[in-house]
Amino acid sequence: MSSSTTTPTPRMRRRTKIVLVVLAALAVAFTPLAVNGLFAGALSEADTNISSVPAAIVNNDKMTTTTNADGTTSTNFAGRGLVTELTGAGQTGFDWHATNSDDAKKGLENGTYYAVLTIPEDFSATLNSLGTADPKQGLIDITTDDSHGYLSGVLASTVASAVQAGFGQQVTAQVVNGIYTSFGTVGTSLSDAAGGATQLATGADGLATGATQLADGATQLTSGLTQYTDGVSQLSGGLDQASTGVRSYADGIYTASTNLDKLNAGIQQIPTVPEELKQGLAQLTAGLSSAAAGGGPLADGIADAASGADTLASNGPALVAGAEQLGAGATQLSTGATQLGDGARTLASGLQSGADQLSANTSSDTSSSADVVAQPVKVDVSTVNQVTNVGQIVSTILLPTALWIGALALFLWLRPFSRAVLASSATTARLTARTFARASGIAAAQVVLLVAFLHLALGVAWSSLPATLGFSLIVALAFTAFHQFLATAFGRVGAVISLVLLALQLAATGGLYPVEILSGPFQVINAISPLSYAVSGIQAIITGGDAGTVVTAALVMAGMLVLSILLAAFALARRRRPVEIGWLVPARRALPGKPKPRTAPRPGIA
Repeated sequence: MSSSTTTPTPRMRRRTKIVLVVLAALAVAFTPLAVNGLFAGALSEADTNISSVPAAIVNNDKMTTTTNADGTTSTNFAGRGLVTELTGAGQTGFDWHATNSDDAKKGLENGTYYAVLTIPEDFSATLNSLGTADPKQGLIDITTDDSHGYLSGVLASTVASAVQAGFGQQVTAQVVNGIYTSFGTVGTSLSDAAGGATQLATGADGLATGATQLADGATQLTSGLTQYTDGVSQLSGGLDQASTGVRSYADGIYTASTNLDKLNAGIQQIPTVPEELKQGLAQLTAGLSSAAAGGGPLADGIADAASGADTLASNGPALVAGAEQLGAGATQLSTGATQLGDGARTLASGLQSGADQLSANTSSDTSSSADVVAQPVKVDVSTVNQVTNVGQIVSTILLPTALWIGALALFLWLRPFSRAVLASSATTARLTARTFARASGIAAAQVVLLVAFLHLALGVAWSSLPATLGFSLIVALAFTAFHQFLATAFGRVGAVISLVLLALQLAATGGLYPVEILSGPFQVINAISPLSYAVSGIQAIITGGDAGTVVTAALVMAGMLVLSILLAAFALARRRRPVEIGWLVPARRALPGKPKPRTAPRPGIA
């Protein structure tokens, strides 16, 4: 052997052993502090990481259109407003992802989402009732799944309260109070309108009475006009006769006047006629001449009067017809006025009834309606695969942890490989397999006891017994193989390493709460932690969650089992090297005639 080769001496081995013992003692002393620090570090960002917990929001709401009092239309899409509020910057609670119903359902089953918020189709339509006398709450559903974390349901309930508060309860209550106050104002206005309608009915009654009197007067007018027309016709006939008589009289006077003129002229020439006779005859002649001269105009005047009377008589029927139409119109006016009065009374009654109803609503329903609209959104939280037994909830973490501690205790009880075993002629594979077989028997007994306790004491359904027993057995074998590797590679120090790894994994394991609330490094540890897979698998079995989660966890445990066996075999092979065993001493170190004494091998783990 070359002189440059460094071979461990017994002194070096003692120093190394002392160093390892000191390190192990320090590790044991600092273990409680390390565990506390790990958990504190894991949850140090929980308050800010809550908003990183993924959740789905499904908006099935349909837009509604309403007609305002002024005839204009307005649209309402409350669902979109809620989505905007939840997904807006600065919002807390969940990391909301807008998606459809199918994707949300699948995501909740496989753990992609911890909660699903669903906005129904009639959300906007329901909120439109806030401005009516019968307001209704808009309903929203939040669904969680206990198979991915019990505390996610608690978080969902908190978010539900935040959603309700986010819609402004107090503001909505003030708006509703204003609405119902305006209802009272409208009621007063309706009362005034009812009073005006009553006055209108009274006026219509007076109009009907006057119209009736007008119709009666028109009837009397028609009768008088008929009599008047008859009289005018008779007058026209008499005037025609008078005109003819006057004209004949005028002609006679004219003839008499002419003859008297001739007689007067002759008498004036007779000297013997007395003067008084001459003067009287002259006056008579002059009077007849004047009468003859006035007879023509008189006849013409009577003729004109007769013509006017004829015209008046001919227009008399039209005047009578007009008077008859006036009477008919007055009758219709009377009927219409009566109907107007009846309608006005009906209107007054309806307006007063509406005013009374509004006043009653304002006085009795304002408080209750305002309370309803003060909380316009009601959130119902439901849980899929719900677990109500606290023992079952805690057992999802305690069972894998108990199996880990059971494997640790197993290899604390079984001593490491003795030198005799290491130096034996048995193959490394045989020693590894035999060690694992002996430890597995005890691990299987641990599984039976734990599973029995799970079903008998904690009330887990017996229908899941094959799954709990089979999965727990795979987990126990994987943890046993891993601890065999630790015991083979590190001896007693492996127990300290196991405790540190257990604390690290517990701090990084979700189970009760979403993994996303952990600090960044612990989320990475969770993704590669065997204990996390064991917890998720047993949690899915107990709660009835996604079967894919159980299969994935079982495959990871099986992979850990195989890898741990290989690592244990590799570590055992390394320990079986002659130099590591310590039986072979370099020639330059051996003293002639004083070979190193050998001690009897002690029974070991194999």
